[in-house]
Amino acid sequence: MIGVNQVRNVVMELLNKNNQGYASPFEFNTFSQLAQMEIFEDLFYQYTNWLNKENKRMSNTEYANIPKNIREQIDVFATYTTTSNFTYDLANNLWSYSGSDLYRAGNLSLVNAQGKKIDIEEVNKSEINKHINSNMIAPTFTYPIYEKIGESFRIYPQLTSGYSAELFFLRKPKNPNWTYINVNGNPVYNASASDLQNFELHPSNYVPLIMKILGYMGLNLREEQVIQVANNEEQKVAQKQS
Repeated sequence: MIGVNQVRNVVMELLNKNNQGYASPFEFNTFSQLAQMEIFEDLFYQYTNWLNKENKRMSNTEYANIPKNIREQIDVFATYTTTSNFTYDLANNLWSYSGSDLYRAGNLSLVNAQGKKIDIEEVNKSEINKHINSNMIAPTFTYPIYEKIGESFRIYPQLTSGYSAELFFLRKPKNPNWTYINVNGNPVYNASASDLQNFELHPSNYVPLIMKILGYMGLNLREEQVIQVANNEEQKVAQKQS
């Protein structure tokens, strides 16, 4: 995890160093959210890229196992639904997650009264009727299937008493929030605020995070020099990762 105050101090120092403007707390928090989400989404592209290199024997092991390191960064956001936030709509026969932090759905599981879990297989909509009407591959509680309906899930067979469903998913990072109090008209960091939220990225993303925030700041301030410095640093990081 990366401290939000530490990042803001560096960003403000770099902006003020050459009198290149000031970023309000609102602007900093807004650009920080964008930067964190951009880095988070890029982890998946990096992971795919390095897996391809691994298949070509172009990656190493131990601490230099880059695919493993990236996967561990992504796994921080792995979570499961609970009986309170993954609910069933009987009228439409749909299971839905009530939270707003779902980024990417993973495995869907059938859970019986003893807590035993069985993976539910996703089936294309064009194949659903074939399964349901078949004597050979009809869905059962031993071999259940589901189809995706918008952001919800329809499970076959329809679950009865004693069964529930559980969704494994990757959540979105929590929005960073630099909290403060006003002292003589100036914002002063408030570390005890209940809504304080640090960045949820791995410390290895510290420099790219600052550069991306600076890039957004430069666009907002229309400072070409800020944008150029941020772009140059991002290119250096990208070259090291390629």
